[in-house]
Formats: sequence, structure tokens, C-alpha cells
Amino acid sequence: MKLVNGYLGQDLQLEGSLASKDSIRIDGSYVGSISSKHMVIVGASGKVKGQINAPVIQVDGWVEGNLTATNLVAVMDKAKIKGNIITPAGGLEMKIGSEFVGKFITNTTD
Repeated sequence: MKLVNGYLGQDLQLEGSLASKDSIRIDGSYVGSISSKHMVIVGASGKVKGQINAPVIQVDGWVEGNLTATNLVAVMDKAKIKGNIITPAGGLEMKIGSEFVGKFITNTTD
């Protein structure tokens, strides 16, 4: 697994548009769109208001916005998500205790 190269710490707040070729971890507050060519992790203390696009998205914090993954969305037990989750078939993993309000959409390619 690739190491996380982009990190937003607990005491940081940021607004804008974030794109990276590497993995990103959010433990602070972020408003805006996030895009990664690898993985986006929203830690237990992380709060994101905006869209997230990546091959793999792992959420253990709070997200309000759509999540679009080309491989997997992992929703951990402390996660609170308000928005749509878009993945390929078999691309959603949800732990007991998580909260999700929105639509789950499976992308299919024929």
C-alpha cells in the first residue's frame, strides 16, 4: 500500500480544491473538492464538506458530499456520511455503527 503523502492535521482548516497524484489523509476540516490518483482517508476527527474522487476512499469521520471511487469506499464504524456513494459492483464496505444518508449507486461498465 502506498504511504500517505498529503496530510491535513487535526488543528487545520482549509477551503478550496485539492488534487494529488499521491494519497491524502484529512484529520482536520476541509471544504471543497478532493481528488487523488491513489487513496483519500478521512480520519475519525476529519470533517469534509465537498466531493471526494479517488480509486479508494476510507471514511472514519464526517463527510457531507458525494463519494466516487473506482475501486472501493470503506465506511468505518465512526463514519457519518450525508451524500451519494458511487462505486463499481462490490466496491462498498460498511462497518457496524457507521451512519449513511444518501443513495448508493453502482457503476457498471458493459
